[in-house]
Amino acid sequence: MATPGFLAAAVLALALLPCGSIHGAETHETTADADPVATHLERGQAYLVQGEYARAVLEFEQVLRFDGLPPDLRQQAEIYARAASNYRAGQRLSGFGFAETGGGYYRENVTRTTNTLGGDPARDWFWEARVGGGLGYVLGNDLSIDGNLDYQFRHYDDPRRRNDSDLRWNAALIQSLARGSQSIGVRGQASYRGDDGYRQDYGLFANRYFSLDPSNQISLAGEIRSRKYPSGDERKNSRDIGEIWLGWTRALVNGKAAVTITLNGGREWATRDRPEGDQTFYGVAFDWGMDFDGRLGVFLFGLWEHNGYHEDIALDDEFEQGRELTPDLDIYELGGGLTYELAPGWSLRPEVLYIRDEGDAPYSDYSATEFWLMVRASF
Repeated sequence: MATPGFLAAAVLALALLPCGSIHGAETHETTADADPVATHLERGQAYLVQGEYARAVLEFEQVLRFDGLPPDLRQQAEIYARAASNYRAGQRLSGFGFAETGGGYYRENVTRTTNTLGGDPARDWFWEARVGGGLGYVLGNDLSIDGNLDYQFRHYDDPRRRNDSDLRWNAALIQSLARGSQSIGVRGQASYRGDDGYRQDYGLFANRYFSLDPSNQISLAGEIRSRKYPSGDERKNSRDIGEIWLGWTRALVNGKAAVTITLNGGREWATRDRPEGDQTFYGVAFDWGMDFDGRLGVFLFGLWEHNGYHEDIALDDEFEQGRELTPDLDIYELGGGLTYELAPGWSLRPEVLYIRDEGDAPYSDYSATEFWLMVRASF
């Protein structure tokens, strides 16, 4: 049986694949690829000038990988292009920042759970704010480092409801290769859970990207992380997690669009005697975006994930007969929206999200629809 220590070793091994080492350049690189950092940045700039935004992003992200970027491909490419221009001018440090605010409506849909709890699903308006950014520094010898911060806050109109507060961070060491890149890093998250405090996540990850051609990229990633809940009823849900991802990204429509399909799988190890015990999970996700012109873009994303627990739990069925059940849970998400540039550095984003959880344990059914409108400033 796999253990967290074994998966940690597997994650580290991702950064040491035969095609290159985090400490050394590829042995088969050509003269043209002697400086892969400059090569990727120059290619990205060239694709951006030609309006092939998806291909530009694929090249730029072999050197730096910022989180929290806007959904539209053109703005992503332009943010990376500023870093490329700085590097060409001899400035190794680059960065970006953003702030956005807006509001929306949360609608809990009717499910078996809401009926059991009295048939009064939650319906609530909310206000949301988000701020963050990233820094990248080219070290030389094909190496660069980057780091990102992302803070989100949501205030619900209903005073009985807990507000959301979430801080995410990461830092990585990246090696640019002639036909891709590889990285190793750390990341974490602090999520507000009410009066009990914050849930803390932190982990070690490694990524490997293979550039097949200007329009196609394969990615392999792994992570070992720990999730610790604060004291209170949720503390029993604390666990260690090992997860791997296999993804394919393809640029479409002459670089005006891109689609990414990702398979994932992993295992959770309960650390606080969770009644359901350990858990195995697997799923698939997609992310698609397209720019129509210099201002308007569209994006769509979705996922399905199956979660299978390893221990039986006792429950009463609808006939009040006691029995044991090994719980399963399927999670579905589908969302999308539009982006519209109001002015340089300013954009408007309407977005909608549908969530559906289907489980066979008590109170595991859940469904919600959210929509919101955000204004974003990039700097």
